[in-house]
Amino acid sequence: MIELHKYLTNPFNDIHISTNELVAFSTDHLARLIANNQAAVYAGRITATTTALTAVGGAFTDDKTKLALRKSKKQAKGAFRKALPAAIGKIYGAVQAQFGDAGVQMTECFPKGRSVFTSCTDGALAGELQTLVNGVTDYQAQLGAPVVAAATALLANWNSVYQTSETATGNKSSTAGAKGSARAALQLELYKNLLTLALNFPDQPDQLDVYMQQSLLSPHTQTSATSAPAPATTATPPAGK
Repeated sequence: MIELHKYLTNPFNDIHISTNELVAFSTDHLARLIANNQAAVYAGRITATTTALTAVGGAFTDDKTKLALRKSKKQAKGAFRKALPAAIGKIYGAVQAQFGDAGVQMTECFPKGRSVFTSCTDGALAGELQTLVNGVTDYQAQLGAPVVAAATALLANWNSVYQTSETATGNKSSTAGAKGSARAALQLELYKNLLTLALNFPDQPDQLDVYMQQSLLSPHTQTSATSAPAPATTATPPAGK
């Protein structure tokens, strides 16, 4: 039998994992988490991981680390926008089913239709999502709380991803203690993500490959993983917050 204590040990605390390897892994993992976020179940985890990854950028001044972080922010934005049409489609379908295409409620929730979420600039997306949140919130009684929660999570996740992407990390010097704290915080969030995935996919170890590429934590393998696997199997366990 596997020693149960191992499950309460954070594997990301391994001292043999370099900071650049940890950032590369986190970069890839965050993009996968955003792209495979069915029913916004990982909304809280995405925000916490983004925040921790950004803090690492503020603490470490190594050029390779900063380059990896800039790449992570770009990938996170790209993954969010790639997954957004499907998420918007579900909300649109809920409004359509309740009120029909010609209803004034549809106009209030989607005044520019669905295409605007694909065509608008990064800078304008938060405003479009806020309009959607305002609209579905007004009709929460008819649409149900899950629809409002899904729209709200999209806005929150986009704000987190976009704002950290636009914030320069700067070249400030940091103490060893600050660096250690920032790295430890990221390692903890990654561990929480791992446990959350275990909750969502019990006894399905193959699903981990959809969200995490362990090879990125080892030397000389950071170019081995390029594209994300097929989307994960839909799960119905507790949401990861």
